[in-house]
Amino acid sequence: MDETPLISICIPAFQRVNYLRRLLDSIEIQSFRNFETVISDDSPGAEVQELIRSHPLNPKIRYIKNKETLGSPENWNEGIRHAKAGWIKIMHDDDWFSGPGSLQTFADAIGNKNARF
Repeated sequence: MDETPLISICIPAFQRVNYLRRLLDSIEIQSFRNFETVISDDSPGAEVQELIRSHPLNPKIRYIKNKETLGSPENWNEGIRHAKAGWIKIMHDDDWFSGPGSLQTFADAIGNKNARF
């Protein structure tokens, strides 16, 4: 049985594969590994799915193709609905982690009872 990840990185995506590639690349190099990546795709075409298929992070990605365009807030919610972890990190497709320790910093804050979010 697969272990439940600590963090679900939820990404509402819409067409911008160049930005999304940068985000996925930044996720791939994270030192903290107890996460899953959930991408909810609101794009009318297949460009996001094609990127995911060829990306090295692919085995750690749960991909959801919306049957119809949901719009920004509902696309965020769709990704969250598919998350398995107890903690959600929403990253928009034009965001990225600044360095390989970024997700570790987030995980450390989760375990710190004195952390302020």
